[in-house]
Amino acid sequence: MKELLAFIIGACFGSFANVVIYRLPRNKSIVKPGSFCPKCRRSINWYDNIPIISYLVLKGRCRYCKKSISLRYPVVELLMGVLTILLYQKFWTAELYCTFLFYFIFTLGLVIISGIDYETFLIPDVIVLPLIALGILGAAMCKNFFMPQKAWPVLTSFSYSLSGALIGALIVLLLMIMGKVIWKKEAMGGGDLKLLAAIGAFVGWKGVLVSIFFGSILGTIISLALIYSKKKTWDDYVPFGPYLAIGAILTVLLKGNYLFSLYFIP
Repeated sequence: MKELLAFIIGACFGSFANVVIYRLPRNKSIVKPGSFCPKCRRSINWYDNIPIISYLVLKGRCRYCKKSISLRYPVVELLMGVLTILLYQKFWTAELYCTFLFYFIFTLGLVIISGIDYETFLIPDVIVLPLIALGILGAAMCKNFFMPQKAWPVLTSFSYSLSGALIGALIVLLLMIMGKVIWKKEAMGGGDLKLLAAIGAFVGWKGVLVSIFFGSILGTIISLALIYSKKKTWDDYVPFGPYLAIGAILTVLLKGNYLFSLYFIP
């Protein structure tokens, strides 16, 4: 029953994420007006705005203009519902409720960033910069923030988070310089730099390396599949933000910091 409630809450926040993903790049308010069909601009009634269910009932089409609704809407709602269950199972205890809250906000932010980056190739500062501050703040406030057992003894949760943000940013900065010097093109952008800084702030310096590892493998596999299927070419730009976000979420859920310590630190 608790998992079902977590799923419903997560799906509702997924519906909110869809609003932000659509409106923020278009410089529209995320508060007013209420939900509307982007095709015919008609307002959507509350019973047509129930996460996942309304999409299935309407068979993926607007009640009024009958034009198709993007599959992104139920996918994001379902994704946030499932991720909320997983975060609840991992973090929701009397001692860790604060950590759950911070990682829930982190996950929601990553889902929003991924949706916007996938559609526009942009990572909005208004989302990613507050995440950096929130990650460092969370490390300072939460006693059981994501600190691995084998972290250097000299590091506190706060310094571990801060070092993660700095190392995440420095890695992207190095790749940007290498791209311009060696490949004569932009390998990664400033948005990726800020995103990795945010990820590092939440998972620390070890976790940010694991996130890059997971994200790079996933990004390579999917990119090669798209090129092989001729949906992309070698010269096409592929947004890396969604893959970094997936890598970060996997790091949190699979204890990537501990895995990094286990395999790379004697």
